[in-house]
Amino acid sequence: MTAIAQNATITGTIEDTINRKTLPQTNISLLRAKDSILIDVIRSDSKGDFRIPKLNKGQYILLFTYPTYADYLEKVSVEENENKVLGKIMLTLKSKILEEVLVKSKVAAMRMRGDTTEYVADSFKVREGASVEEMLRKLPGLQVDKDGKITAQGEEVKKILVDGEEFFGNDPTMATKNLQANTINKVQVYDKKSDQAVFSGIDDGQKTKTINLTMKDNFKKGYFGKLELAGGFNNRWNNTLMLNSFRAKRKLSVYGIMSSTGKTGLDWGEQEKFGEGLDMQMSDDGGIYIDGGGRDEFSQSSFRGQGIPRSWSTGINYGNKFNDDKQTINGSYRYNKILNEGSSNTFSQFILPDTLFYQRENNDFVSNKQRNSANGTLDVQIDSFTSVKIKANGYNGTESSASTNLSQSINKAGNLVNTSNRSIVSKGTNNSFNSNMIFRRRFKKIGRTVSLSLIEEYLQTKTTGFLNSSNDFYDKNQSIINRNNVDQMKMYDVNTLTTSGRLVYTEPVVKNLFIEFNYGLRLNNSESKKLSYDKNNTGKYEALNDTFSNNYNYKILTNSGGMAWRFNSKKLNAGIGSDIAVADFTQEDVLRKTTTRYSYTNLFPRSNINYKFNTNSGIYFSYNGNSQQPTIQQIQPIRDNTNTLNIFAGNPNLKQSFQNRFNLSYNSYKVLSQQNIYLYGSFNTISNAITTNQYTATSGDSIGKTVYQYINVNGNYNGNIFGGFSFKWKKPDIRINAGINLNANRNNNIVNKINNVTDNESYGVRLGFSKYVEKKFSFYLSSNVSYNTSKSSIRRDVKTNYITQNHSFNFNYQLPFKFEINTDINADLRQKTSTFDNNNNVIVWNAFIGRKLFKNDKGLISIRGNDLLDQNKGFSRYIGSNVITENSYTSLRRYFMLNFTWNFTKSPGGAPVK
Repeated sequence: MTAIAQNATITGTIEDTINRKTLPQTNISLLRAKDSILIDVIRSDSKGDFRIPKLNKGQYILLFTYPTYADYLEKVSVEENENKVLGKIMLTLKSKILEEVLVKSKVAAMRMRGDTTEYVADSFKVREGASVEEMLRKLPGLQVDKDGKITAQGEEVKKILVDGEEFFGNDPTMATKNLQANTINKVQVYDKKSDQAVFSGIDDGQKTKTINLTMKDNFKKGYFGKLELAGGFNNRWNNTLMLNSFRAKRKLSVYGIMSSTGKTGLDWGEQEKFGEGLDMQMSDDGGIYIDGGGRDEFSQSSFRGQGIPRSWSTGINYGNKFNDDKQTINGSYRYNKILNEGSSNTFSQFILPDTLFYQRENNDFVSNKQRNSANGTLDVQIDSFTSVKIKANGYNGTESSASTNLSQSINKAGNLVNTSNRSIVSKGTNNSFNSNMIFRRRFKKIGRTVSLSLIEEYLQTKTTGFLNSSNDFYDKNQSIINRNNVDQMKMYDVNTLTTSGRLVYTEPVVKNLFIEFNYGLRLNNSESKKLSYDKNNTGKYEALNDTFSNNYNYKILTNSGGMAWRFNSKKLNAGIGSDIAVADFTQEDVLRKTTTRYSYTNLFPRSNINYKFNTNSGIYFSYNGNSQQPTIQQIQPIRDNTNTLNIFAGNPNLKQSFQNRFNLSYNSYKVLSQQNIYLYGSFNTISNAITTNQYTATSGDSIGKTVYQYINVNGNYNGNIFGGFSFKWKKPDIRINAGINLNANRNNNIVNKINNVTDNESYGVRLGFSKYVEKKFSFYLSSNVSYNTSKSSIRRDVKTNYITQNHSFNFNYQLPFKFEINTDINADLRQKTSTFDNNNNVIVWNAFIGRKLFKNDKGLISIRGNDLLDQNKGFSRYIGSNVITENSYTSLRRYFMLNFTWNFTKSPGGAPVK
């Protein structure tokens, strides 16, 4: 074995270019040139001199940073045993630089500041009028998918800040899609620590990948915005206005949206789970859910649910700082309205121990939803040691809906077993209010802190509805043997109020070692009044139906206390501890005048280890044990007959479940080569998991009818592995990314009195390519392929195996005379199975051709076509413990629009901002 000498040395002196004075305590970072790995960080001495000893032969980069001075980079090559003397390193005041920071390296566009990667926005050229999102696509180490979701250094970005403050709450695309790239000075990417960790100085392992956009000073003194007008055939329209007025530390923004093309908001936070294309995940009851649709229409940028919506949305955001930044206020208000109508067709296979059932359903629906919501934050720095932060948010909403459902079930032989004709009309309100106040005090001794947090959460839902259902059941001869009619009025009033407080004290023990003590008190009070009324002799809904009515109160009082040890050093952060909690439960059945009380003593162990090999790579492990109480909907002893052929019943004897969560992740990112490797794995086991005991009648006068009751079971687990590798192929300048994902899930339940174990698994691979050539073209190609399998112990002969594929392609080309074309293709391919033998493959092709207008290309007029092949259709597939369901529904199909977009800016003096 040959030893490698480490005897080379680099020395030098740092001076000011103007006054020729030395600069002591200058920060000096040493990076390995070939992969940008950070090797060492030192400071110059009191005379401005520095010395870096014990270096291997090779190429290095030196980064010099000093307050109020421009950064300076120097490439250095050293030989074995060489004493490299750099002489004087001259730094220049920022105030003396008129246009840009002068550095010697080609990588001046980006730099490392500790754990923060900082990009100079103007160094990454984009077209005139481009959004921040377009600019982010060019930054090394950042990826932006077609839905606007951002990945930085292998991790999803959860929060976007503008000058350190939230912009319209937690809606990242309010900034990335609507602010213009030329308004941004710097883009800072970092791991945002928890508020408690920032305050105490003790890293608790909690982090959020965050991007902070710092704005140019001249844009803080004027206004800028974006106007989009679009209309076309088939009653399709999409109009958006965004206006921003910034003055020093005051920020005021307003926006408005009117759309019939599915645009409902500006947030991509939910799109990771419910975005465009095919998405597969494990559900709480052990099933695999594959979906192309959405959930809450008010919490995403585009409608992903069933139907064809028309939406209206408007909002205002205000932020300011006062008294030398000691008081900060930030808040926003929103109004949303969605009118939606459509239809769906569902085909299901029910797997039973001795037979199979098949069910087809047709559903037509219409709904009207409105919501007023607001949020605000007030942060007050009382003195250098004491601060108070108050957050509040809430909403008030109304909803009305009507639906009709026709279904029929057949047995394995193809004979009809039941039919159902059901209609539901409902109208209601929903309200929420949450507040959080935290008082923080630190002491002169570093690491000694105390904090008190108070939290209140309130949620209420009130609904009045009418259920009308007619169900027929058939014998072997296809004759009706039973007819069941339901005509009821239902009044639901469900509300939950949770109040809690937590006191935390931290104390340093020795260097880098801290101890934390905490005590908490939490009260959860849930009330659920669900009343069903049949018609009396006069035809009025006044006869209370005892079977489907109940008034229930559910209270949980929890006292908890705990202790944790935390070790913080430059490379290693670790913690271990546990809380112990005593939870007292009170369940009161108001109608039946019964009360049940019981208590649990819970242990909540936790540990985490975060080790950094260097600034850009590290490994993280965590373990957490926690209990989960049943919800009031699960324990309330009432039968829910909203779906008259599938009845759900609560169980007041449910126990709380306990979950053990293990997480392991590794991330390595090389700045200069733009290479990223990431791996994430998790495994969860659940004791006393809450699932269902279901019984489906296979004979008699209610054949095909199913009753579900919540129960506790053991043996449930789920795990997943997600990994990837991305890099830039330098010569053709193409970014390549590849990855794998593995999922495994075991769920236990009871089916027709037999214990059932269901195993669901999926295996996926993905590959993507992207390239951008300024003022010429860009393209993006991505492919995902997954193999899915499911089997249940009650019928091992019935297996479900199939492959799903998603392929996406986007191409933009700049033509002469300021014309441009764009095409976007998304293909979802779903393998047929013995149960689902219809063709559900969908290829959606969107395209536009447009011309830039006005000075500096601030405007664009275009003709756009959506779903040119007219193939788009809603689709979801669910694989549960013993049911497999495929649902197709109405969604936006082919349409054409004329679109006009204008990006405008102006300074206070009347001249356009440059």
